[in-house]
Amino acid sequence: MRKLVVIFLFVFSGLTVAQSADQKKILADTQSFMDLLRKKDYNGILNMTHPAILEKFDKEALIAGFKSAFEGGSEAYKIEVKNIAKSAFQVSDVFKIPDNSSEYAFATYPVTLIVTFMNEKLDEPRQQAAKAIMEGKGMKVQFLNDNTMEMSKPSMIIALKDKSTGNAWKYLNYDESNMMLLFVVPNETMKKAKEYYAGLLNKQQENAN
Repeated sequence: MRKLVVIFLFVFSGLTVAQSADQKKILADTQSFMDLLRKKDYNGILNMTHPAILEKFDKEALIAGFKSAFEGGSEAYKIEVKNIAKSAFQVSDVFKIPDNSSEYAFATYPVTLIVTFMNEKLDEPRQQAAKAIMEGKGMKVQFLNDNTMEMSKPSMIIALKDKSTGNAWKYLNYDESNMMLLFVVPNETMKKAKEYYAGLLNKQQENAN
């Protein structure tokens, strides 16, 4: 179950009027990111990922993890990513850090995953235990049958452009509990990301009421 949480968090993080070229690029990249995931093009995903991730983790190990989760390589489960309408992707303004050449923005979208547990059926107590774990991560969870679980959550990607990325837009999935982000993302950007994501969740809650 821990590996399942890690994969989900890696993956999870409307058009604005008169978007800038950077906003259009970030929006298109975010849509491409999810298309690549559905097509199982893991090299393409990692090429878009912030280089700090590949400095910390072996590329082949990351690809193997993707294959295990999304291609049924795991004996425990497999994951399917549901298609996302292009209209569901949103991008923020592009922000600049004062006295710094860094730029950043946020892209948000809803993610829904179908998790099929292989070679086992979960009774009611085990379903409730699995739901409790995932709901503790902020996900909405329902079991479609005794071995298939649907999980959904608003996701957000942090787009960064600075010297470390070759002044090209690169991406990190936002997860407040991921301490590694503190070593990659500037403090001001992380603070803004937390505020932006909280606003997204509040807006979603208001729309649900």
